[in-house]
Amino acid sequence: MGDSSILKIAKTSWFFFVMAFLIVYILAIAVENNSAFAAGPWEGRIIDIETKEPLEGVVVLAVWQRAYRTPTGEDTYFYDAKEVLTDKAGKFEIPSYSPINLLPIISVIREPEFTIFKPGYLSLSSRHLDENVIDKPTEFKIYGKIYKLAPGVIELPKLKTREERLRNLPSGPTDVGAKKLPLFYKVVNEENKNLGLEEEWR
Repeated sequence: MGDSSILKIAKTSWFFFVMAFLIVYILAIAVENNSAFAAGPWEGRIIDIETKEPLEGVVVLAVWQRAYRTPTGEDTYFYDAKEVLTDKAGKFEIPSYSPINLLPIISVIREPEFTIFKPGYLSLSSRHLDENVIDKPTEFKIYGKIYKLAPGVIELPKLKTREERLRNLPSGPTDVGAKKLPLFYKVVNEENKNLGLEEEWR
């Protein structure tokens, strides 16, 4: 075997060694990042803030976004979503979920953003749920009223006017599709119809 052949074998072996190392390194980072974002389950109980009666059929939505690092900042895109309905007791549970990031060097998967929505009631988003669903009491002000939220119990006020309900319509995600989020799209379309709006999420 000539020197050139030996050199080619050495270069090939070195190439495969480097590639194997990079693959293992990337997978290790992915597993590490994945464990950092492993969370859940998310559970709680939703009731009417005035009557204290449980609210059945409330959609609880969790959305994960993938953020890509760019020279000018971050670009975020939809990654995945989970949705559930509250039962007759007003209880819900989104099972534990650990998104897998196979591109940890150029992207990161954000923690879930939550939305709670039921036609005719105030819609809550992550800015309230982050402090409420887990273990902290909090309060928020809406339409001039202050509402207190107890740990594990979410109290939704019923909206009184059409204007309040129009302002309360959730903004998204609108580009995911009803096949992925059938529960959420159904209740949003139901509220649009109740309000006489022609818009239909598909």
